[in-house]
Amino acid sequence: MGFPPVPPIIKSIAHVLKVADEHETRDIVVSYWARMYACQSAMKLIPGKKPPEVSNLLIALMDWLESTKKSNHELEGITNETVAQAMIENYAMQLFAFADAQDRAENFNKNMIKAFYTAGILMDILEQFGEQSEEIADKKKYAKWKAAYIHNCLKSGDKPTSGGPDDHLKNVIDVSKDGEDDSTQNNLVISPRPYRDFPIDEGTGPAPASSPVTPVVPPEPPKPLVSTPTTEGGVALGPDQIQKAQKYCKYATSALNYDDVKTAIENLTKALSLLQSGKE
Repeated sequence: MGFPPVPPIIKSIAHVLKVADEHETRDIVVSYWARMYACQSAMKLIPGKKPPEVSNLLIALMDWLESTKKSNHELEGITNETVAQAMIENYAMQLFAFADAQDRAENFNKNMIKAFYTAGILMDILEQFGEQSEEIADKKKYAKWKAAYIHNCLKSGDKPTSGGPDDHLKNVIDVSKDGEDDSTQNNLVISPRPYRDFPIDEGTGPAPASSPVTPVVPPEPPKPLVSTPTTEGGVALGPDQIQKAQKYCKYATSALNYDDVKTAIENLTKALSLLQSGKE
């Protein structure tokens, strides 16, 4: 459906809504939570009485959210926030990994830039599910910076410098939501194919957050009532380590629903290493 234009007073949500539009026909989970996040962000930007043009957009978005939730009442990625968080975070990390691999291989192109930028936006969207890890915060900042940096290099005819987060995070600039370069976003062309079809080795591309088969991700286990470490095999594990291991297990479960055995093994290995040694 068509939505009213984004008023300049809340222009910072335009990038999120663009991601929602791009995913509507191929990944309703991403589209749903992107528009939910856009609504929440707009209401925080303008508390209290809203200008008519803002109210019109919010009403249209909320009507769409309500009807979409009703028509997808059996889709856990929409009805269960824990499942949604795991799916979107896994998708964002796969996009980031794809873009980073292309960057290291010096395959600088619009698809790679778009993957970096979209990963950053998806990590913004994750904020509605609660406080994010330091890893997500760092990768979000890096992904947005890298997208703008490579875009500007290609635009000016300069050769970008490749490198991963460990090489560049110390040089990352703080890209604020209000200060993002509109020209960067407007000039990026989303590939008409799903990200899983990017021209990379078969089986290594990122899959969309949702698929025709609803991923089964176990609900978030309750947090320990006490903060005393758990001892397993002589290793003292704190609540944060236990929860991180549980998250890796969720990622593995989600990956198996996409027949992505490699990613499932990687996440299960991380969980096992964390439980056995207390380190990743």
